[in-house]
Amino acid sequence: MQPPYRQQARQEWDQAYRKAYWGNLLRTLQGRQVDLLDFNEISHRLHLTSSIYRGVQVVPLEKIVGSVGRYNDFNRAFLPRKKAMQERWQAVAIMYLNPSSRGLPPIELFKVGNLYFVRDGNHRVSVARQLKIHDIEAYVWEYPAVLPLTGGKDSVERVLMESEREVFLQHTQLDTLCPNHGIYLTLPGGYTELLGQISRYQEVLSRIDEQPIPYEEAVIAWYDMVYETTIGILEKTGVFDQFPRRTPADFYVWISQHQRDLRECYGGKVMVQDAAFDFSETHKRKGLRGLIYRLRVRLGA
Repeated sequence: MQPPYRQQARQEWDQAYRKAYWGNLLRTLQGRQVDLLDFNEISHRLHLTSSIYRGVQVVPLEKIVGSVGRYNDFNRAFLPRKKAMQERWQAVAIMYLNPSSRGLPPIELFKVGNLYFVRDGNHRVSVARQLKIHDIEAYVWEYPAVLPLTGGKDSVERVLMESEREVFLQHTQLDTLCPNHGIYLTLPGGYTELLGQISRYQEVLSRIDEQPIPYEEAVIAWYDMVYETTIGILEKTGVFDQFPRRTPADFYVWISQHQRDLRECYGGKVMVQDAAFDFSETHKRKGLRGLIYRLRVRLGA
């Protein structure tokens, strides 16, 4: 007969795995994020460099929101997503539940702002949360961040977007050159797209004038002749009404990328109006199919 703690470890796994399954399904239907934060992405977007070792600390489990390399193995509640994890997960649970166990060593965490990311010990975090343990011992390395991370995933995304926007504005000096620009993005990666466009436009202008064009002049020309013109055309198409939570700048990035995709696919020149219409129709068709696809991915179909 198995010791009671081994039976409980199996029961805890079954419960955690079921909760992950139904939690993923519910959040997918609601269109909410289910993934842990990827520390490497956070590090890149916040331009983190060196860390400072802070020693062993007791860390609230609710403050651990991401992982260095295992962010796909657990959902945002650190529930296990893969059946193959069962044996190791249960072994960790047994170490917690066995009254004769010597316990487990501290996990390793990276700290950014008030949030933590698992460097080593993802299974221990998962098991501890399932067992309703509130705190865990950890070796902590802290990364100083210009913008503090203090909230959940949505709050973190806002902080990351603010960081990207700050880099964009510092580089382009757009607040000074075009003070009423109103460029504000809600999706990651867009500011990088805009910086690339401005650099390419500077090269085009330099070739036309047959002399180097200062970056500041290229910024103003891009804004007046490309960005503003495109926004004006998009307003007339009515495409903004399709996604009321997104900004004109979001649409500009979307349509620019879609326009480029269409050119690569079909060749020749693609007008902004045509790209906007195709983008709108494509996303209408993807609505239900996209939901079905996301469900199949979450359920492992």
